[in-house]
Amino acid sequence: MGRSSLIMVMIVSTLMLFFGGNLSKVSTSAYENYVQYYTKSMAHTIAASVANMACNEIYLSPNWRAGYSNLHIDGGIANAIVDTMAGGKIRVTVASEYNTVRDTIVVLWGLTAFSKFAYYSYIEGAIYWITGDTVWGPFHSQQRLNVSGDPVFYGKVTTKNGLFRQPKSSKPKFYGGYQTGVSIKLPVDFQPLKVAAQTSGRYISKKDVSLTFNTDGTVTYKEGTGPATTVPLTTYAPNGAIFVDDANLRIKGTISGRATVAATGSSGAAKGNVYLDDDIVYANDPRDGSSDDLLGICADNDVIISENAANNSDIHIDGSIFSRSGGLKAENYNGRPVSGTIHLLGGIVQYQRGPVGTFSGSPPVIDHGFQKKYRYDNRLMVDTPPYFPTTGSYEILSWYER
Repeated sequence: MGRSSLIMVMIVSTLMLFFGGNLSKVSTSAYENYVQYYTKSMAHTIAASVANMACNEIYLSPNWRAGYSNLHIDGGIANAIVDTMAGGKIRVTVASEYNTVRDTIVVLWGLTAFSKFAYYSYIEGAIYWITGDTVWGPFHSQQRLNVSGDPVFYGKVTTKNGLFRQPKSSKPKFYGGYQTGVSIKLPVDFQPLKVAAQTSGRYISKKDVSLTFNTDGTVTYKEGTGPATTVPLTTYAPNGAIFVDDANLRIKGTISGRATVAATGSSGAAKGNVYLDDDIVYANDPRDGSSDDLLGICADNDVIISENAANNSDIHIDGSIFSRSGGLKAENYNGRPVSGTIHLLGGIVQYQRGPVGTFSGSPPVIDHGFQKKYRYDNRLMVDTPPYFPTTGSYEILSWYER
């Protein structure tokens, strides 16, 4: 009995030593894992804190480039380098260290392009958004937003002068949020686009220009009284900027590539207009998959849907439209025949909403011109046509942690 008890005690002691040793190893490993996790978390938290500090400096002063050197925070250290990149972008690179563990965050800032807006108007006037109206993408009114009923806005809505409901029971749906007191002014000119065209794009002065974009990536151009000539778009305007100064521009076709076209001139001289002579669409429809095609259409005055046979049965427009002192309108809107529907994929930025047709009766029936079917190109939230006008304010384009 005594011998058996002794053997049992030895077995139990051996087992206790074995499991006790393993338990000690597990405890040590758990502690080491905790310390490692804590150290990594601190390194990341320090990097994120300094990145936010740098971003706040840029938000308050876009010209800030000082960065931070050997900044001591919570027992760690961080450095921030601020670089100016191509296209006016700003890159913030933050490197932190805590107990020999390092972390890096890279933040890219860029000027906010007007092309991000699905709809922008400087003068909204007495136009109401009503039940049945739906807007995808960001929306801004530099006046107040007038609503009647229950229009739906999927992107963020901003206004300078608030919201007016008629009747007061109107309940607009702001699924992307709503903010008032926001002022976003239109630029006084297209100078950055003009400089880009003069530098390595295409600049034409005092000559009316016609452009037909072709599916093979070429463009057929006619400048003034010159002959029609076809060349690759990348040859005609290597950087994608096409600028017609003190004249009018006419465009149509299927664009394979990226470009921003513009026409400038005083309204009194009937210049600075872009005429859409037929469909202007992308070779690769972004709704069907990936597409690199992107078009900006800019005018000092109006972007005008021409009155012709091609446009009397619908018009399809792919691109972001920018009208600095006018709007998108239809030529002879109140006299042309019923012309179908404007199918727009992109966005409209305009000084004042232009007329595209007339209607009568209840329910309303089109008498002249067009109905409207506008759809936002979601790519415009993060991408922009070459040298498209900007708001002058910066926004974060990307936040990369590694």
